[in-house]
Amino acid sequence: RVGAGPLDELLRRARGGGGGNGGGFGGLPGMPNGNRMWLLIVAALVVIWLGFTSIHAIGPRERGVVTLVGRYAYTLGPGIQFTLPEPFQSVQTINVGNIRTENFPASGENLMLTGDQNIVDLAYSVRWDIRSAPDFAFQLDNPQETVRATSESAMRAVIANTTLNEAIGDGRAKIEAQVQTAIQQVLDEYHSGIRI
Repeated sequence: RVGAGPLDELLRRARGGGGGNGGGFGGLPGMPNGNRMWLLIVAALVVIWLGFTSIHAIGPRERGVVTLVGRYAYTLGPGIQFTLPEPFQSVQTINVGNIRTENFPASGENLMLTGDQNIVDLAYSVRWDIRSAPDFAFQLDNPQETVRATSESAMRAVIANTTLNEAIGDGRAKIEAQVQTAIQQVLDEYHSGIRI
């Protein structure tokens, strides 16, 4: 070719045309073949994908809820666990050892009517944890709000059958036991996986 300079020669080699030394990626010396380079990149991406979606570190206070194509499959215990890669299987890690506390009222007053027609301002706490990770993951849309609504409803129902003297005196232990039983019963009916 007339007038072919060093730039033309470099472009021709980059397109893979033309000998010279090397014959590697784009004809540049020391670089692997173009097809081989793509194979290495794809292999590296597959290894990274498998590593991130198949290997799971589950803590001692955690459980891994495994779904197979969107449906519950099984639960992983603590330790390094292996599953099929996503999207075939996915894992939701749930802390079952953490004790959560709901304080009532969140702010302001919490007035309730007693059985003898008196009004009391009650402040109380409800502590709960998770006893079944799969139920907790799938049965309730918003577990915390369900616990709060159920707790408030149960407390109002028990106080409505309690006298003022019992509510502010030595009847507190009895009230606590009744409220706990009532909350737990409702949550069990929902198969919530929550323990009060």
